[in-house]
Amino acid sequence: MTDQKPEQRIEIGAIASAHGIRGQFKVKAFLDQPMDIAGFGPVYRDDGQVLTLKAHSHAKAFVICSAKEVTDRTQAESLRGSVLYVARNQLPDLAPDEIYHADVIGFTLVAQPDQPVGEIVGIHDFGAGTVIEVRIGKKKTIFVPFGDRYEPVIDEASQHLTMQVDPAWLEEETSPDKQVPK
Repeated sequence: MTDQKPEQRIEIGAIASAHGIRGQFKVKAFLDQPMDIAGFGPVYRDDGQVLTLKAHSHAKAFVICSAKEVTDRTQAESLRGSVLYVARNQLPDLAPDEIYHADVIGFTLVAQPDQPVGEIVGIHDFGAGTVIEVRIGKKKTIFVPFGDRYEPVIDEASQHLTMQVDPAWLEEETSPDKQVPK
């Protein structure tokens, strides 16, 4: 994909809470295969702390993990809310038709045929499918559904992600003072 600096950090998960009394904790993994969270080698927190993860089990939306650097519940509780990162060069190579979401952050979303929408600032899955968060203007962001069915095409040279975008997704929401007449 794009030329990435090897030291670029990629988010792979976030610690949700402690689990049990022996220093285990729950991790929300940002991966297709959540149990792979421990397969990248050392992970890093924002403060630079290195954790050597071991994934034990998968419980609902979380992976139960331990780290040799965390030995009790108090330490595990102190990790709550920590985002976990790996260096970009720790991630496996992709097939030609695959992307890492981080690779298109900063690209311009372009609605087919050729209508720039805004800057891609995030890609999320809140449980109902993947959406792209797009900044329109200086402050406003919108969410646009994302996936193969929208026929995305990535142009690395122009830093554009072009896909089918329903015009209704781009319309302003109706505010209470601009309600639709009955």
